[in-house]
Amino acid sequence: MGCDKFVDVPLPNSQLSTASTFADNDKAGSAIRGIYASTQNAFGPGPFSGTMSSTAGMTADELIRTSYNADQEAAFLNNLAPMTAIIDGSLWGNFYNYIYQCNNAIVNLEKSAGVTPERKVMLLSESKFLRALSYFYLVNLYGKVPLLTGTDYKINALIPETDTAAIWQLIESDLRYAVANGGSVAYTKTGTRNRAGSNAATALLARVLLYRKNWAEAEIMSTTLINSGLYKLDTLGGIMLTTSAEPIFYLNNAGTNLYALEGTSIHGTALQYRLSPTLLASFEAGDQRLVKWTRPSADGKLGLGKYKIMTGSGTSGKEEATVLLRIAEQYLIRAEARAKRDNLPGAIADLDEVRKRAGISLIANTLPNITQTALVDTILHERYVELFGEFGHRWLDVKRMGKADQIFGANKPGWETTDALYPIPGKEREKNPNLGQNDGY
Repeated sequence: MGCDKFVDVPLPNSQLSTASTFADNDKAGSAIRGIYASTQNAFGPGPFSGTMSSTAGMTADELIRTSYNADQEAAFLNNLAPMTAIIDGSLWGNFYNYIYQCNNAIVNLEKSAGVTPERKVMLLSESKFLRALSYFYLVNLYGKVPLLTGTDYKINALIPETDTAAIWQLIESDLRYAVANGGSVAYTKTGTRNRAGSNAATALLARVLLYRKNWAEAEIMSTTLINSGLYKLDTLGGIMLTTSAEPIFYLNNAGTNLYALEGTSIHGTALQYRLSPTLLASFEAGDQRLVKWTRPSADGKLGLGKYKIMTGSGTSGKEEATVLLRIAEQYLIRAEARAKRDNLPGAIADLDEVRKRAGISLIANTLPNITQTALVDTILHERYVELFGEFGHRWLDVKRMGKADQIFGANKPGWETTDALYPIPGKEREKNPNLGQNDGY
């Protein structure tokens, strides 16, 4: 079990506005734990308890459902509207809630005279990591969004959307601070990866640099993690366990639950979320991920099955957690970065590490003379079958590679180019007259 379980940490939403919350190391530590805990709110849907993975999975070509409510159908048909609730409170609203808590922590930590310098930079690193994580999803889902770094609600309420370049700049700046100050060994032991140390920040920064086409530095970041010896590709059935060497960063469960809300929300035994026909057809013959990471329903259809534990609580026994960053992604990040830099043998070697675990043929054996373009396409395909159902990777990957019209246009009936961004929530625009709207809405 993690050393910082959130079972007895009250959510400090009403207290975070006071400097007394950050008066000393213990109080400040409790406030930061409260931010983590708020991501696992069992009383409503949130991005890290099923909503991000399910919504982006349906707007992409990953997931279908046995039946749909109005919001889910709008997502599946790429017919989201500004008043669609799922893209407002569940995503936008929650991300900005996390951002406010992080901003408040940063402002008060920087002013606090009672928190020791060593502890202060560690907690600032965690706050900046969580802020960067939230903005990463906001900018990729909505494009231009308000860039809030202060805590004055009157000012925040009227800030217009900000150019995406400035948002990416803050994300990168926050992560570089966290890499430098998060502690090289902090939260790296298996079972304690529920807090964001330097390595978690390195993993997210590697992804950000890949998205920003900084291939050289993305490779450096992923290599740091791969060569650290701390993380290893686990057996397919164990990747979400807190004792696994595969996760780099995960969110702890609510209370003493042994199951993750992310798992029970969309991987649960009801099997309401199924793999799309397009995804099913993308697995190669003999791919063990199709066996180990799915769950068959009574009608023979395959639902999500990466998470295995659906019930139970206590202080002993196997425990899963909501895994946001794992080492398999780092191999695929480095493979893509190397391919883009014309290091095709190195890219193939990384790609084959992931394929070998899945039990399928190695590119080094079957396509040793593959071209750069074909290799990059193969890596995109591998990301599809490796990272499906995990926080919208497919939705974001296809868009960042400029293939949304080509791929989603072929796989999603009624697809339009403007569907690539979600609408700015209508309720937010009613409250903030300075907010614009994305094209097509």
